[in-house]
Amino acid sequence: MRSGFPAEGSGEQRAAGRPGRWRGLAILLTLAVWIAIPGCGKKGRLGSPGSSVVALAGEREVEYDAFADYVRKAAREDARSVSPQVASSLLDQYIEEILLDLAAEQALGESKGTSPEERRRELINRRSKLGEITEDELRAEYQKHLDLYQKPEMMRLSQMILPDKEKAELARKRLGKGESWLEVSREMSQAPNKASGGTLGFLSRKDLPRDFEKVIWTQKPGEVTAPVPSGSGFHIFKIEERLDGRTVSFEEARAALRLALAEQRASVALEAILKESLGKNPVAILEDHLPFPYVGRLPRRTER
Repeated sequence: MRSGFPAEGSGEQRAAGRPGRWRGLAILLTLAVWIAIPGCGKKGRLGSPGSSVVALAGEREVEYDAFADYVRKAAREDARSVSPQVASSLLDQYIEEILLDLAAEQALGESKGTSPEERRRELINRRSKLGEITEDELRAEYQKHLDLYQKPEMMRLSQMILPDKEKAELARKRLGKGESWLEVSREMSQAPNKASGGTLGFLSRKDLPRDFEKVIWTQKPGEVTAPVPSGSGFHIFKIEERLDGRTVSFEEARAALRLALAEQRASVALEAILKESLGKNPVAILEDHLPFPYVGRLPRRTER
């Protein structure tokens, strides 16, 4: 491990869960406040950066302590505990957020009374023109993805699981004599939710194993199937309700369509802003100052 940093944790690197891609959350920038970015000094390039500086973004120096704090907030892990892959991905993500901050400062200035988070959102909103989504655009998006708005035929089901065919037939016989499904389920079923009647909710054909689907889809609401074998015993199903397939109308889909278009526009705008900001504020990862091998995507610089 390279020196030059105050000790943090045990120094042992263990794999952490892969962090989600920051770009994939672009739409949230229009809806929620981001984490503020601390610890980035606006220092000029006079001489070499100190050993605590792990990256440069334009004239901004990125301190290791600020990055370590970001890792703790984003991954709920100590920076020295995550794997090099996770640490590198988070450093890339952190630098991209700094580039967005710089773009907001350069495009909007430091308006009095507005926070960095508000300026970021304002910049993305301006570039993506979220307030200018028209009715024609929504309808075009609806027609383009009409397959997404098809609701299949659904059945609301309950099940009992019995250890053998004999007990399954006995359960059906009791039901045929007028005993309630819930009572028989509680006394005979081995399903985990037998106490509530083994309810499965609404399911489509694709949600069911083929052997189950062939039997269930021949039944009408209120009917009980013959026993169906499986690896866990014999199942009997009750068809509680049946819904026909249908196309979701444009009016029903309007809110989802607007959100989908907003997400697309915000993502495209974010990519463009980051590309422009990187051109104005060249990035360099100072590998020799990092306590882990950097395997990220950004340009790097060594000082050996």
